[in-house]
Amino acid sequence: MKGVGVTALLVIVALAQVTVAPLFTIRGAVPELGLLLLLLLALFAGPGSVMAGLPALALFQGFASDRAPGLLVIAYLPLLPFAAALEDWRVPLWEYPRAAIALVVAGFWLRGVLAFGAIAQGADPSFGALVLDVLIPGAFLDLALLTVAYVPLRFIGWGGQRLSLQGSHY
Repeated sequence: MKGVGVTALLVIVALAQVTVAPLFTIRGAVPELGLLLLLLLALFAGPGSVMAGLPALALFQGFASDRAPGLLVIAYLPLLPFAAALEDWRVPLWEYPRAAIALVVAGFWLRGVLAFGAIAQGADPSFGALVLDVLIPGAFLDLALLTVAYVPLRFIGWGGQRLSLQGSHY
């Protein structure tokens, strides 16, 4: 039953990424709802849900947009390993700052991969515009959405999961 709920959530987020997210842009940055969902799944459902959900999300989002699902898999892929590495490095931070750092770094990677794909298809290869118009505003959008989603989930009592496979008893 959990798998059906996660799949439905992935479809809804993929459709929202294509239809709703472009309405809330800052400069050239669009909030990455899929990345946020994958991080929240990692935090509250464990890494197994992310490993199963990531290819499905990329496929659903690829069908709903003009992006290649393979490019989206490459774009979303570093989130879980980086978040698990932050946890394993024993950085003296509690869960929210680790999640925020993982989201910002994975967001930079995701937007960079998607920008590289756009440049390969003929877009303007301006590095300054990429950084100032897409990467930095995108990080602020992602952090704002993480705060809006994370705080209520923790407030209602959902506990965080370990992000590494060994720690989550996968």
